[in-house]
Amino acid sequence: MNRRVFTGVLVLAVIRPEAAIAVTEIPAVVVSAARTEQSLLTTPASITVITREQIDATGARHIDEVLRGQGGVQINDLFGDGSRSSVGMRGFGETAGSNTLVLVDGRRLNNPDIAAPDLNSIALEDVERIEIVQGSAGVLFGDQAVGGIINVITRKPDASRHSLKLSAGSYNTLMLHAATSQALVNGMNYRLSLDARESDNYRDHNEASYLNGFGKLGYEHASGSVFGELQYIDDQLNTPGTLFADQVLEDRRQVDPNFANDFSDAKTTVVRTGLVQQISDNWSVEGELSGRDTNGEFRLSSVFAAETEISTQDRQVLELTPRLIGLLPTMNDTLLTLGADLVASDYQLSTRFGDQVNDQTQDALYVQAAVPATEVLDLTLGVRYAEVDNELQDSGSFAIFPDGVRIEDDVTVATFGLTISADQNWRVLFRADQNYRFAKVDEYLQPVFTPTFTPIILKTQEGLSLEAGVEWTAGLNNAKLLLYQLDLDNEIAYDPVNFANINLDQTRRQGVISNARWQQSDRLGLSASYTFTVAEVLSGPYGGAEIPLVAQHSARMGADYQLTERWQLYAEWFAISDRVFSGDFNNELSRLPGYGLINAKAEYEVNDFVFTGRINNLFNKEYSEVGQLSYDPNSFVATEAFFPSPEINFMLTAAWQFR
Repeated sequence: MNRRVFTGVLVLAVIRPEAAIAVTEIPAVVVSAARTEQSLLTTPASITVITREQIDATGARHIDEVLRGQGGVQINDLFGDGSRSSVGMRGFGETAGSNTLVLVDGRRLNNPDIAAPDLNSIALEDVERIEIVQGSAGVLFGDQAVGGIINVITRKPDASRHSLKLSAGSYNTLMLHAATSQALVNGMNYRLSLDARESDNYRDHNEASYLNGFGKLGYEHASGSVFGELQYIDDQLNTPGTLFADQVLEDRRQVDPNFANDFSDAKTTVVRTGLVQQISDNWSVEGELSGRDTNGEFRLSSVFAAETEISTQDRQVLELTPRLIGLLPTMNDTLLTLGADLVASDYQLSTRFGDQVNDQTQDALYVQAAVPATEVLDLTLGVRYAEVDNELQDSGSFAIFPDGVRIEDDVTVATFGLTISADQNWRVLFRADQNYRFAKVDEYLQPVFTPTFTPIILKTQEGLSLEAGVEWTAGLNNAKLLLYQLDLDNEIAYDPVNFANINLDQTRRQGVISNARWQQSDRLGLSASYTFTVAEVLSGPYGGAEIPLVAQHSARMGADYQLTERWQLYAEWFAISDRVFSGDFNNELSRLPGYGLINAKAEYEVNDFVFTGRINNLFNKEYSEVGQLSYDPNSFVATEAFFPSPEINFMLTAAWQFR
């Protein structure tokens, strides 16, 4: 591999503002800093925690509505309902799903193929908090942890809790969520939940039907805990595809006739078990074993012709993640994490052109130490070794590897960081982290209409992230400012001009990320964020070009107000600047326009009932969150295509909960 020496010194000067109010500070418990629960933030990574109370205050319906506008985060939602959305961090647009790691209680949602992590599989009512880890985490989390990490922590059973939530809104949308959980005195605990949705959605031919059932059984004992989980998801969606500019002007809700029969249906089963076991006063063992099996059918057409055949896509992922966590008193209570990530993926795609099969394994070993060097200085050091093995084969008239081929690679990455805690309110962070992304199981196999029909062995994407920042916290008030530079070699991308997955030459992302929250009074809370991003290709055929679908500017402001004991109000403004269309590495098309939106929510609470109304896109803005390079079917000239986003829409909710 190409080894680099960490270099660079960043100097940051900060003027301290006065605290708005004096509130007793409660240290947040996070798991993303060392892959185990800890209450003291010794990590040099900046972690934003979105609490259950903050989620409830927004009245959000999907997790992408909670994440949209957070510092350093960009959401790309094809249809505006959260069913096909991806989350990107630090300047990743169309490849966001392969460069931002999404976890649920530490379990990877990222796929071995290019499909984005299924945010739709996360029932927002089941979420306790969301941890947003800024920047690379190549040592601790490995493959695809390039731009950052979203770790969703679900609710733990405590006292007896039962809830029922019914929602109805625009586009004939109906939603139901029911849950029950309890922690028994004998140490046993359980949680059961059901999430169901039906909707016509904004676009024609975009009907959705969704069912998500989840069950968890656990046992807590004096020296640890064990658990088992089972989840089943049935996700059915009609997919209306893109529209050209003239079609958007004519009727932005229509479906192009070529896409009028397209759909995507998938059934997923997830089984997971894990444990936490204290083996001595200072050492514990943690680990999980999970299996995910998705069987999907779809019809995907192009602007040139409607597809008539049904294709299938099946993936099975088996993951084992043991960890040894130790506290070393002889080394000033150094927190040591030693672990392994073992992932085996079986993938098969069957279309009328033939089959594509890839059995991929990834094996990795890592160690990370968080060292309290002095009372104010903490160091973080770590290293990971990972290897990948692909056994792939395809069939049909356009096969690239009809006799099969084995592709192997390995990589070693390291991390170094330091945290300076000036006092209980201030932290200064410096970090250098190497990262990597192996080629996905379906990226080696080019589309059947590739002109060359020749094998391309993709190189492993490798990078180095440098960042510095400062954080201030005083009770419920907090603010942070981060500066970063992320350099990548052999970034893996899809080139629609040549119809092939390629390795770009050097790419660079630089930016500024800021977040702040101010609890002005017991009734009024204010929050704001701003992100500045420059993402470009440095060399090669696309040297000097902007990376597609990355906004240079994005900002968000929110306010929640407790009007009376029973009434709570919330409003947010979100804006994003224009972007290069997805796939337009030549930057030859016009730009996808930016937009600004206002969302509002009102809530009334009485006894065990909560009634909520939320309006999205209050001023009825017509916009498209996603656009891509396409081709005029008559002239084959490159042109812009759009996924029109919903205009003003609302949701009314009645929720009942008791203990």
